[in-house]
Amino acid sequence: MNDVNGKKAFRTCPGILLFVIIFTMQITAQSKTDFTVRLINDEKIKLSSIYSNGPVLVNFWALWCKPCRTEMKALKELYEKYSPDGFSILGINQDSPRSSGKVKSFIKSLGIKYPIGLDPNNEYSDLFNVQSLPFSLLIDKNGIIVSRHIGYLPGDEFKLEAEIKTLIYGK
Repeated sequence: MNDVNGKKAFRTCPGILLFVIIFTMQITAQSKTDFTVRLINDEKIKLSSIYSNGPVLVNFWALWCKPCRTEMKALKELYEKYSPDGFSILGINQDSPRSSGKVKSFIKSLGIKYPIGLDPNNEYSDLFNVQSLPFSLLIDKNGIIVSRHIGYLPGDEFKLEAEIKTLIYGK
């Protein structure tokens, strides 16, 4: 029963949109996540080989992104604190191949010990529909995406830390 002006049809659109969003979120939460990425040291690593040991944060970043560089300092601390309990991070750099030397220098200057993958063609960022940086996915030991973090403001790491602790310790 459509209104002459289409008002009734227009009023149902938000409901349909909400259904689609919720349905998509449920599919995302139930889907296992896996891919193989080339690291800055030219080795390859499969994501499932990391999360099989415990939760992993997949962090998309770039050198030109100031919030990314700031966030990485906080992520380094979280990694150092929780890696003994099975937590891991996989950084995925979005810079062009020409920047690989700068990426290696930056990682070394921060003392980052977790693996850094390269995604110069946005293959992996497209897989997760990354629209802005930094962008992170927290994945549980079963390969299920449990949360997404878009952007970074100082203090965001406290919410992330609480999520990590819940995944590791169940608290």
